[in-house]
Amino acid sequence: MKRILVPLTGREADRQALDAAFALARPFSGHVEGIFVRLDPRDAVPMLGEGMSGALVDEIMRTAEAEAASQARMAADTFAAAASAAAAETCERPPGPGRLTAGWVETTGRADEVVPVRARLVDVVVFSRVGLDTDPALPAVFEAALMGSARPVLLAPAAPLQTLGRSVAIAWNGGLESARAVAAAMPLLRRAETVHVLTAETSVTSGESAGQLSEYLAWQGISAKVQRINPGIDPVGGALTARAMEAGADLLVIGAYGHSRLREMILGGVTRHVVGNAALPVLMAH
Repeated sequence: MKRILVPLTGREADRQALDAAFALARPFSGHVEGIFVRLDPRDAVPMLGEGMSGALVDEIMRTAEAEAASQARMAADTFAAAASAAAAETCERPPGPGRLTAGWVETTGRADEVVPVRARLVDVVVFSRVGLDTDPALPAVFEAALMGSARPVLLAPAAPLQTLGRSVAIAWNGGLESARAVAAAMPLLRRAETVHVLTAETSVTSGESAGQLSEYLAWQGISAKVQRINPGIDPVGGALTARAMEAGADLLVIGAYGHSRLREMILGGVTRHVVGNAALPVLMAH
């Protein structure tokens, strides 16, 4: 976890994502990169055809530019405050000083297009769960990063973090996405004091697969406790997150499921429940 990307929007929830990013980077002497993507004012003009006057187009573009400038200043100030609180040293070029560092990037474009491309050369992308609820533009960026970057995404909870990665729970079903999530989380799993493997026994998932993951982790020198869950009538995602919190986990690792249709991301039921309700940090990979 040496390079961590945090897309910022100039809203209050930015700080939650940044605090989680610095907490994640600290044990690895990593680098946290905050990025703000200004919307091109031309993209703010709705497609209203020939009926739109030139004066109205100019007004819409000026308003968009002013709003983007204000949000950029807020995002930069929040990033600087979080970096200072984390005692991170400003650094723009690798390899850095071997300590926790921070860097700021500002660019123009569509965030849901810029962020996934930039994220392909980082180790993890961090978002705030509250931000997904309060910023109308952020869910599209989150889903684009999750589905289009080939990198894991960390979702920070609303509550301040006390620890991150000390006790890790893995939601395992033997699927491709679960395997990718485990591979992405391996640096954290190797440092964790306790690891729990949680498997919800359903018509498509056998509880025995948890033992197979535990055996794999043992080959990596990681001792894991296996728990099989019978969710009953409860949502599988809710049962997994509840059991993770009961086990004292401060991080849940889970595969993310979904597909794209005409640029609208439709997440699977378990993923959607975890994204919308998890009260602990969640590391997910597609």
